[in-house]
Formats: sequence, C-alpha cells, structure tokens
Amino acid sequence: MAISPKVSVLIPTYNYAHFLDETIQSVLNQTFADYELIIVDNNSTDKTDDVVGKYLSDPRISYHKNQTNLGLAGNWNKCLEYAGGEYIKFLCADDKFHPELLEKFVSVMDSHPGVSLITCDKEVFHAKSFVTKVQFRHMLEGKSALLNTLNDHCWIGEPSSVMFRRKNLSVGKFTTEYIMHIDWEMWLRMLTVGDCYVVPETLSYIRYHPEQHARKMKKMKYVICFEEYNLAKDVQLAQKFQYQIDSNDQRIRNAVKKRATFCVRHAMFKIIPQLYRKESWPVFKKAFTIGYREGVFGAAVMELFKGFRINAARLVSR
Repeated sequence: MAISPKVSVLIPTYNYAHFLDETIQSVLNQTFADYELIIVDNNSTDKTDDVVGKYLSDPRISYHKNQTNLGLAGNWNKCLEYAGGEYIKFLCADDKFHPELLEKFVSVMDSHPGVSLITCDKEVFHAKSFVTKVQFRHMLEGKSALLNTLNDHCWIGEPSSVMFRRKNLSVGKFTTEYIMHIDWEMWLRMLTVGDCYVVPETLSYIRYHPEQHARKMKKMKYVICFEEYNLAKDVQLAQKFQYQIDSNDQRIRNAVKKRATFCVRHAMFKIIPQLYRKESWPVFKKAFTIGYREGVFGAAVMELFKGFRINAARLVSR
C-alpha cells in the first residue's frame, strides 16, 4: 500500500504555459521533499501539455487535463479530488513559492494540531514589486480571525499563500456561487473548525498583471460589492451555509450592516445617473433590496453626506 505524502501541492492552470516552468521549479526547489505535485489543466489551448510533459519523469508529479473547462472553482475542486496529502497547498499557475515555504508551513501544522489554516506575508512581483505584510503575527484564534477578516478585508490572502488540513474539507469544498471571493469564503469556513497561524515571513510570490487587474475591477466592481455582503450574510445564516459559529454574535451583525451600507452607497446611489440604461436596473434593484432588508438606508445617506462634507472642506482649504 502506497504511503500518502505529507503535502499535496496543487497547481490549477488555464493557458498559463508561459509561466508554468517558473512555477513548477519553485516547488522542485523546496527544502521539504515529502510532497506530491498535482497539476490540473482546465482544458487549455496553449502549450501546457508540452511544458508539463518535461517534468513527468519525476514520480512526485502527476498531470490531469479536464475534457471541458470547469470554471475557476470547479478546477480548484477537481485538484482536491486528486489530493492525498495530509496538508493541502495550492499554488496558482503564475505564482511562486519561497524555497522554505513548505518546510516552515509543515512545521507549524505538525506543532499546532488545532491550526486549520496557515498564511504568510507575500511579495507581489512582475509589473509591480512590493511586500504585503499580514497585520497579525503567529497564532490567532479561529473565531477572532474570522470576525476580523469579515469586518475588514481578506488579509488571509490568495490560495498561493495559504495551507490547510485536508481533513477540514468536512466543511465543504470551494463554492461555485462566488466569482471573486471563492477563496475568502472557503477560509471563513475553515476558521470555524480551527485556528489561524501567520508565519511572519515573506514566503509566497504573487504575480501582478496590471491590465488584467484593471479590466477585472472595472467589470466586477458591483460583483465584489455584493459578494462581500453575501459573505457576511452567509456567516449570519450559519447553519444553512455550514458555518459552525454562533451567528448571533454582534460583530457578525455589524459586518452584515457594514457590507449592506457599502452596497447601497456604491451600487445604488452611484448607479442612479445610469438608470436610463436598462442593464443598470438589476444592480440598482439588488442594492435596494439589500438596503431595505438590512435597514441601512439612513446610515448610507449619513455616510454619503459625511463624504460630501469632507470633500467640501478639502476644496475650501486649498
């Protein structure tokens, strides 16, 4: 009977053949060797087969190609189906690991059985270069981490920065109901069954594509707004969405109100001048429904006027 590796490194890819060599090499250069590397291609049309084929003589590496494109979450979940390791470590096909990432992450997981997921500082590279440090260090109780990120932003980071325990997939796989915050939603569920640990070192490298980022933000600005509200609302509706947490916590209610107010300000008020365009109506209606359901119209108006006063004061002071 084959012995399962300690870590399953999973590379989901789609038309990223031009980055894959660098990404795969960052795994092969690890100081920790007890891993399997599973590459799952989401029906690419580029030279991915040729690039990966060079590495298949290594028994730790396996390659799978989907017959149809499963979408982002679908391909991530397909990766999980092939994984046999105790710990799961995703690596996006254009990102890289620091050579000691696996060694340091595994050491934490082995030493702290109550930790559900690990993250670290990251370096953004390619078109821009800067380091993003996580605001917390070392151990953070799971519920505290969940409530903090829910009321703030996804400081936990991208899949390339996060490791989690395969056994904790009892909370479910990646949801296909989200577009932009697929990973964040999963991290929230993971934090209901264990703690978070932040390794205070830059161990992941995230490739930045400025044009792609700009297009995505322009196209998805309302999607992001609504998904952030849905994240908070899903936690509030804990039992329905597999969140093992007390949904009556005031901080969860505050997060729902905060995200709902943001939706009203940025997806209702700002779209009013565009309502002559029929495609704007669904966005307005959705934001209005959220605002009405959560009773935040007054708070949204107050925030709007506060913004006007601040801008007016700046103009006067010039």
